[in-house]
Amino acid sequence: MMKLSLKLLTAAGLLLLAPLVAADVTSAIQAMENPSNPLLLMRTSRGEVFLELFPESAPRNVANFIALAQARVPLFDVTSGSMVQPNYYDGMTFHRVLKNYLIQAGAPRQAGAPVPEYQLEDEINARQFGLHELKVLDPFGKPHPWLNLQDNEDFQREVLLPLYRSLDIRTPEALEARQFAVHSSLQEMTLLQAYENQGYRYNDRLASRPALRGSIAMTGPGPNTINAEFFITTIDAPWLAGKTTIIGQVVEGLDIVDRINASAAMRGNSTTPSPNTGTMIFDIRQVNGLL
Repeated sequence: MMKLSLKLLTAAGLLLLAPLVAADVTSAIQAMENPSNPLLLMRTSRGEVFLELFPESAPRNVANFIALAQARVPLFDVTSGSMVQPNYYDGMTFHRVLKNYLIQAGAPRQAGAPVPEYQLEDEINARQFGLHELKVLDPFGKPHPWLNLQDNEDFQREVLLPLYRSLDIRTPEALEARQFAVHSSLQEMTLLQAYENQGYRYNDRLASRPALRGSIAMTGPGPNTINAEFFITTIDAPWLAGKTTIIGQVVEGLDIVDRINASAAMRGNSTTPSPNTGTMIFDIRQVNGLL
């Protein structure tokens, strides 16, 4: 029996589905906030998702996301010892799935695979969310819920230690000598100041977006460490304000995002699918202006 290659099968399938895809693009464009924004189609093993990106909110991060998806970023390949320029997201999986919260992708499936070696700054307008007016502590000393702290250890790590660094307090003796200054700073500290102590920097000229259900956000291990990983939220997440660069919104296919997120239930408490069970991204391509 003759065997068809995966490429031939894929090409044949796309030809058969061409009218259907065109109709989906049309309805996705109609659902966009601004049809002049980039519209990307993300094809996954569970279905298609259309992403509207917001260049006015995060211009450098939007440009980087598109460039990675469209093979316009040179990357160093350790195996061959040469520069390569792949469609970065093709073949990756959603490697982190938090049930009823988010799905995350952008990390290579294999160690040593080419990855961006640069890091981009966050692009966030914190004042747009009122973070300069929201206090870290309420009148009863309870931390603001947007800090998303679970216990005193979190408070120490996320609020107190960054505050000590900002006040140049490095020893227990220095802390004791300046305990009143620390207490006063805590009483007056806003969320904006707390996040700045952690290393976040803000741009008041940007038109930042809140993290809503279906928001697309770039992420890294800390402030100003963005390169390629992104996540899509499945719920409204106001606590991400000031700490996350939102680059876009799902305009069609949110049911597919929910389906990817629901796969977390099959793994119990695990948030990390195996390379064989994670939802695969076939490709991400810009589609508006191409009909």
